[in-house]
Amino acid sequence: MNKLSVGEYTSPSTFNSYQNGILSQTVVTSGKFNISLYGDSRNYTNFYSGRSVGVLGVAGYSTSGYNYGVFGRLCGTQNGAGVYGSIYDDMGSDVGGKYAGYFYGPTYVYGTLTAINVVTPSDIRLKENVVSLSDTEKGSTLENLLGMNVIEYNYKQREIPEAERDTLSSNRGDIQLQKEKHYGLSAQELQAIYPNLVKEGQDGYLGVNYVELVPILIRAIQELKEELDAVKGIDTGRRAPTITGVSVTKADANLLYQNTPNPFKEQTTIRFSLADDVQEASISVFDMTGKTIKRLPISSGMDSVSVSGYELGEGMFLYSLIVNGQVIDTKRMVISK
Repeated sequence: MNKLSVGEYTSPSTFNSYQNGILSQTVVTSGKFNISLYGDSRNYTNFYSGRSVGVLGVAGYSTSGYNYGVFGRLCGTQNGAGVYGSIYDDMGSDVGGKYAGYFYGPTYVYGTLTAINVVTPSDIRLKENVVSLSDTEKGSTLENLLGMNVIEYNYKQREIPEAERDTLSSNRGDIQLQKEKHYGLSAQELQAIYPNLVKEGQDGYLGVNYVELVPILIRAIQELKEELDAVKGIDTGRRAPTITGVSVTKADANLLYQNTPNPFKEQTTIRFSLADDVQEASISVFDMTGKTIKRLPISSGMDSVSVSGYELGEGMFLYSLIVNGQVIDTKRMVISK
């Protein structure tokens, strides 16, 4: 069994350019857990008042930007971490690299987390049972996402159970968090569609894995592109015969713009531009199967038409600018609840 090697402390002193309150040094030897300074604050009986801290570091009043409550530095060429955190009883697991910080177990940040890059391990060599989402999805990914309600909200103040409250508790962070406006999804709604993206925390509340929602959004965009190509008559670079009896072409003088607002609930405006020599033109609205739902005649003297949501119902629709029997362009609009 490996033994602990604990360094002895010295009185306050100056070591090189460092002024130390306590200096503890250990010469690393093989086959031992080498610990320079050991802090142990625990009991084997649970208490429900007071605090227990293994190591407390407080710093301040030095050069701005260079005050560290706790500072950990990794030196040498071997793998490891400047700061290592774990919830397990052993002395830590193998750290497969050199890191400033390494946390082995669930990690919670209560506040804003800022990072230049956030990387999730995704090497195909790390994966098994790999299948395409299009092969496993029940129904359309796009339709599933359109059913989600995107919400704006504030957080409530957290309630601390009576047994866990003490005179040292502070809600300063809670007050600041309540002031901030946030945007997201209801975990309960998402759980009904993609349960693997919703996790229950140790506090019993549900959380959303927004990172893994990104591939699902990409799949929805792919489905939308396939549907738009079908409406436009695009098939691997070859023109499809016709859609609803109308041939597909492009004309620079006739332009179709994205409707605004989009998504919408009550009413939206579709803008367009027509050449002077247009004989017959219309804005036609289709459902996702290509069936014509509404046709609005237009002329060269017009630049927009309005569409009411109640006429079509909820969901996603396509609309095309058709000039002299030819589809000029097609775009998408979404009617929300």
